[in-house]
Amino acid sequence: MDTQRLARFEHLWETLFPRVLGYALRRSDAEEARDVTSETFLVAWRRLDDVPRDDGALPWLLATARGILANRRRSAGHGIRVGQLLAETRPVTSPDPAEAVAERAALAAAFARLDERDRDTLAMIAWDGLAPREAALVAGCSPATFAVRAHRARRRLAASIAVEDATALEIRRELS
Repeated sequence: MDTQRLARFEHLWETLFPRVLGYALRRSDAEEARDVTSETFLVAWRRLDDVPRDDGALPWLLATARGILANRRRSAGHGIRVGQLLAETRPVTSPDPAEAVAERAALAAAFARLDERDRDTLAMIAWDGLAPREAALVAGCSPATFAVRAHRARRRLAASIAVEDATALEIRRELS
C-alpha cells in the first residue's frame, strides 16, 4: 500500500470527517448521517486521485455526501428534517429564554416552510460555512447561479419570517 496515499486519506479523515458528518447530520438522522459519512469517505478512498487537494477537498466531499443522500432519499423516500434540526440546535442568545424560544420557533417554522433547495442553499452557507464558490460546487451549479439561488432563498426566508411574525402578532392581539 502506498504510504503517501494512506497519509493523504488519513489527513482528509482527521481534518474533514467532522465537517462532512455535520453536513449529513443537518440533513438526516444520526444513524443515516454516520452511514452517509462513511460511504462518502469510502468513495474518497476509492477515488482519492480525483479528490482535489487543499481547499477543494471539502466541497468535493460534501458534493459526494449530497449525492449519496439524494440517492438514499430517492430509493427510500427519506425526508429532510432540517427545520426540526434547526429548532433543536440553535443556541439561546436572548437574555429572556422565553423570547429566545419564541424567536427560535419562529425561525424554525419559517425555515421549514421553504422548499428543500432553499433550505439546502442557506444551510450550506450558514451551517457548513462554505464560501459561495464552494457551495456552488456542492450544489452542482455555477457560482453565479448559486449566488442568485442564495439571494432568492434569503428573500423567501425573510418573507416567511414576516408571515410568522404577523401570525404571532395577531395571536397576541386575540389573547389581549
